[in-house]
Amino acid sequence: MPDSALVNVLANGGVAGIVIVLILVGLLVPKWVHDDLKAERDALKQALAEERDRADAAVAAAQASRDLIAALQTGMQMAAREHPPPGGQGP
Repeated sequence: MPDSALVNVLANGGVAGIVIVLILVGLLVPKWVHDDLKAERDALKQALAEERDRADAAVAAAQASRDLIAALQTGMQMAAREHPPPGGQGP
């Protein structure tokens, strides 16, 4: 139950204060609705965290692929300079 002083202040605030008090006490909107919304919010936060982890892993994998491709291209260019194809035609 909320602090009684807060309840008194809100109750003296008119209709809006009474509505807030009823929501806090759980009479206007049932407590199980709040609990369900909190559980849903927590599940969505967890799903978002997992999605961020997957995105971070995908970015790391893409960077590793780019690095590997760059290394292979550099190696191929070096090999082509050291061992030109027969006939003098090179890249």
